[in-house]
Amino acid sequence: MILVGQYDSPFVRRVAVSLHHYGIPFERNRLSVFQPGMAEINPLVRIPSLIIDGDETLIDSGAILDYLDQLVGPERALMPAGGEERRRVMQATVLASGAIEKCAAIVYERHFHAHACIAHEWVARCMGQLAGALTMLDGYAKAPWYFGAKLTQADITIGCLIGYIRLRLEEAMPAKRYPRLEELSARCEGLDAFQKSRPGADELMPGKS
Repeated sequence: MILVGQYDSPFVRRVAVSLHHYGIPFERNRLSVFQPGMAEINPLVRIPSLIIDGDETLIDSGAILDYLDQLVGPERALMPAGGEERRRVMQATVLASGAIEKCAAIVYERHFHAHACIAHEWVARCMGQLAGALTMLDGYAKAPWYFGAKLTQADITIGCLIGYIRLRLEEAMPAKRYPRLEELSARCEGLDAFQKSRPGADELMPGKS
């Protein structure tokens, strides 16, 4: 297997964390979406992609994670197979994924536009949506993991969300505003799977023009 993308993307990182958690060996192509060649791998020019046996390429982190869950079977899968437990984990995971998208929208808007050209009302709207998601996630968080005793994909995705916020948009998570998420993030970052999937110093966004 070859995982395509940089670990500064939380969507790439949540796939990498899941692969390490499952003990599935893989190689990595650190190609950035801003470098030539990505369109040949994924016509949407997005990450992550996972190249599997037979040169088949899977795109979209959600679809990739579903494939990995099928590989390891329902007893080990980070997403429960069905019922209320699946719905709860799915909803928390989707909320965290949406929060990642809002965070990325702000980061990209600020990074690629001169200050005078930034759509500040749009940024404020995205910040409000991000704060709403973080508030809800924090309110329902348990310990040691989001739903209690068992690690799920909700923990992986939330952990990658918080890591991304701290990397690119620290103002969105002031100290002690989301205490349960801070504690969850610390537990996630302490896991070997997370430590192996931390972005390197050279995994950067392109320079501003």
